[in-house]
Amino acid sequence: MTRSVVALVACMVLFAPMDCAAGVQVATEQPQGSEGAYAPRRFDIEAQALASALRAFSEASGTAVLFDDALVADRQTQGLHGEASPRDALRILLAGTGLEARFSSVNAVTVTLQPPPAADAAPVPDADPQAAMLDNRAAGVLQSAIERALCARSSTRPGSFRLAMQLWIDTTGAVEKAAALAPSDQPSRDDEVLAAVRTVRLPDAFHRFSPVTVLLVPSGARSVPCGATHEREG
Repeated sequence: MTRSVVALVACMVLFAPMDCAAGVQVATEQPQGSEGAYAPRRFDIEAQALASALRAFSEASGTAVLFDDALVADRQTQGLHGEASPRDALRILLAGTGLEARFSSVNAVTVTLQPPPAADAAPVPDADPQAAMLDNRAAGVLQSAIERALCARSSTRPGSFRLAMQLWIDTTGAVEKAAALAPSDQPSRDDEVLAAVRTVRLPDAFHRFSPVTVLLVPSGARSVPCGATHEREG
């Protein structure tokens, strides 16, 4: 059913509700001149058939998206309303579809099947089919909890990097699993961020929102994500 995608800067902004699933595979190649693929822009793509959503994405981003009609047939996306880079937006649109995006150049991408998971890959918690949509009040609570966890260390302070991740919340309100959906350019920092987020504790009721997708984005010049939070090293 519905899931929630949220963007965290100095404040929490709700994107469109969407189906989220684990482990969207991300191509690691970075074609020359790929800066434009990371420039954030506004996307307003409704929940719809994946084929038409990919065409809408192509028109909005100026990116040529190549896909086999038979491959995307009968696949759905819950859309995206919010600001994201074209790469992150496409990964979010493909979340849960079993497909991945491979950029062959800054403005051309091919949609293909994800490779099968490694035999030793950690199992992903099952999503609750009756999960509720994260509302503004709950998003604020989640934002505060994530900010406290990330602002406690200088190495994980948000505001200077972009990272999309998914959080699975268990029946006690603990973050059972955190996984990178669209990694940043520093894998070691991503690992620290994910480890910090796994320490987050939320009210028990937050289990019904699981999984939640969170997008950390660079803050504006006048925005201070951590505010007056004091750093705690160690």
